[in-house]
Amino acid sequence: MRNSIKLMLFFLAIPALAFLESCHMDDEVIFPPGSEMDPSTFFGPSVAVGNGDARAWVSVDKNGDPKAVGINFSEETLEGLPDSLKQFVLPLPADKGKGFYTHALIDWNPEGHEPPGTYDKPHFDFHFYIITNEERMAIGPNDTVKFANAPDSMYVPSAYLHTPGGVPQMGAHWVDLMAPEFTGGVFSKTFVWGSYDGEFIFWEPMITLDYLRTKPNDLISLRQPQAYQQDGWYPTKYKITYSSITDGYTIAITSLQYKEGK
Repeated sequence: MRNSIKLMLFFLAIPALAFLESCHMDDEVIFPPGSEMDPSTFFGPSVAVGNGDARAWVSVDKNGDPKAVGINFSEETLEGLPDSLKQFVLPLPADKGKGFYTHALIDWNPEGHEPPGTYDKPHFDFHFYIITNEERMAIGPNDTVKFANAPDSMYVPSAYLHTPGGVPQMGAHWVDLMAPEFTGGVFSKTFVWGSYDGEFIFWEPMITLDYLRTKPNDLISLRQPQAYQQDGWYPTKYKITYSSITDGYTIAITSLQYKEGK
């Protein structure tokens, strides 16, 4: 009888061992980038946003190269937001991800912004910068020449348009003319590139408050330019996800690929 019990326990243990082995072999499936339990994800400090909080993070591979950069924020963040424009700076760990991405910036736009009829809905801008926070803060309201100085066309994805002017402490914006808001649909989410003085300096998912409240689970491929200006890790996808386990959201640029600058 005792031997029978031992034999039964042995066979019951096999599936469990196989599961543990599969977890060990593929941590990213079990603990995706941005997960609190992912040992390859490193977080910046928590920042109060609305009634909740947000943190920026970078996830790295075994060589320390960044594979994703994102922002996690609690569901309460969508409540108690101010009635006027508000920025939230989210530092990234300076010694992780080769320091390519320096910080994230959340812009809350309670009335949206121009152009009228396109982006004039309450929404968030989630910026991921490769210049320092100090350099970003130095971008002035009268830097018209530097806002207008566009990167060469080889560095611009197809069907992206350089919008007039620029935003102080932010940069100039490039919008996707293939997005729904320019092809007969309405704006719920879109992906923006940002430049300043001839250099791309940020990448930006822009998402409406109403769309976030649908608790989406999106992974969206990004069109790529012919070349890149400097050596670094660039996004090929971005994601917008809600987790019922953490009652929180993740906005991230993912599947980063190393590119040599030209």
